[in-house]
Amino acid sequence: MKAMVLRSGELRIDHVPDPTPQSGQVIVKSLCCCICASDLHMVHHAERLATWSREHGGPFDFDPHEDIVLGHEFCGEIVEIGSNISNSLSIGDRVVSQPIVFSDSGFAVLGYSNEYPGGFGEYMALSESLILPVPDEMPSETAALMEPLSVGIQYARISNVQDGEAPIVIGCGAIGLAVIAAFKEKGIGPIVAADLSPFRRQMAIQMGADIVVDPEEENPIDVWARGVALGTRCVIVECVGATGVLGEILITAPWSSRIIVAGQNLEDDIFFTASAHTKGLNVQFGGSPIASDYSNALSAISKGKIDVSVWQTGHVDLEGAVAAIADSTDTERHTRIAVHPHGLGPSFS
Repeated sequence: MKAMVLRSGELRIDHVPDPTPQSGQVIVKSLCCCICASDLHMVHHAERLATWSREHGGPFDFDPHEDIVLGHEFCGEIVEIGSNISNSLSIGDRVVSQPIVFSDSGFAVLGYSNEYPGGFGEYMALSESLILPVPDEMPSETAALMEPLSVGIQYARISNVQDGEAPIVIGCGAIGLAVIAAFKEKGIGPIVAADLSPFRRQMAIQMGADIVVDPEEENPIDVWARGVALGTRCVIVECVGATGVLGEILITAPWSSRIIVAGQNLEDDIFFTASAHTKGLNVQFGGSPIASDYSNALSAISKGKIDVSVWQTGHVDLEGAVAAIADSTDTERHTRIAVHPHGLGPSFS
């Protein structure tokens, strides 16, 4: 099959072996897969990610010097069913899944595996136990956004915002937008959102932010402190993942703030921890969505509670995928670019 392959630190379109189903697996045709900042992390930091995971108990098991087919925000159509599969799945069903596949040897994270290709290939293997059916009326490119929305739902959940508290979301890329949408859907607010990009600030308003701030003009924490949530504890969700951002938050956050670190930074960073210690800051890093976050994300999209379709700012076929990876860094134009490995349909031609 054809795929966008990460090979020796460079992306290229090439042929790779088709996946074959093991017990409990199905093969799907990748209808759509969206480009995520994590894909860029893999392009630039695959060796560091693999080394860290191997030495410190991370979930990724891959050789950065061997081929890797990226892509973990996908929607697929079942084309082959392996053994030990229930009767609930049929050829032609459209599905999404957590980006994990179980096998006889353990598990692999799709998009971070030499053995199991991710969604930027024409076909991929999925585990039946993690599959969610896509409603007939939902476009495949919208269904693929279930994955980043699930991440936002996770961070909104673990932030544990209480009644009367008003959160601050720093960074309005897809994950920041997903956090804002999840807060809004839960009735939490007012929501303060900050981003350098006017385009992203406008998207934040569409997702439900009540106040948007350009951090070059004003510190969003100062906006909060002027009375947005007077008398409550500050809850900050950091969704940037760039060197220096968390350190600045630790210095400027009010006493006893809760800080949820959603942004992943694979560069070295330095924090002045005495500030956090003195002010009694509670800092929680990352984690991953649980099963209910994925199903709740798909349900919220299906029921019209959260409109993620506005995140789709570009569509390319497989031949355009390498260029689209670079284009995806343009924060004034793109939130998510969808790659269609089997070609753009009539809707996008």
